[in-house]
Amino acid sequence: MSIKSYDDAIINQFRKVFNSNTVYILPVENAIRFSAQLKRDDVTFPMISTTRLGYSIVSNNVNHNAKMIGSFAKRDGKNNNLFAQSIPIRIEYQLDVFSVDRQTCDDIVRELIFYFYQHPTLQAHFEYGLDFDHNFNLFLNDDITDNSDTVEHINNGVMFRNTLTFYTDDSRLFRRKNQKQGEIICGVESFEKED
Repeated sequence: MSIKSYDDAIINQFRKVFNSNTVYILPVENAIRFSAQLKRDDVTFPMISTTRLGYSIVSNNVNHNAKMIGSFAKRDGKNNNLFAQSIPIRIEYQLDVFSVDRQTCDDIVRELIFYFYQHPTLQAHFEYGLDFDHNFNLFLNDDITDNSDTVEHINNGVMFRNTLTFYTDDSRLFRRKNQKQGEIICGVESFEKED
């Protein structure tokens, strides 16, 4: 499905930013438990969790031609033209920063905000026989929420949690459409002009 390609692009970008391969998209309530399982109960903080909240069709921006015919993507070598049909969508995400002290939590969120504003464009790769890349942008919502009081205490320790949400509204659902290449058949007839 197209959505996972956007998830993968975001995960890969966050792994580069945080220089860690332990960034996943999963519900926040499972983030600490999942990390603990991966690291044999040796969870280190700060920790960042990202989850997809859902997506919606941007119906006021649906292009009939893109939906029904699509845009030319490539030829498959078997006399077929491959078209990428598309429908615009908006995908919502949540990002949570966990830390054992408030300053670290606030500092990470500050750096994330600057990063989002300075580097909003990412690239998602789509297969489905299309094998192409699509650029999309991430936008932060305005509110950053302190959810420290909702965090389960681990080993009776204090933990801080800041939550921010972001979205992309230039993402698309893609599907491949095959179309046989047409051939041009023409005959030439010769007529002589009668005098």
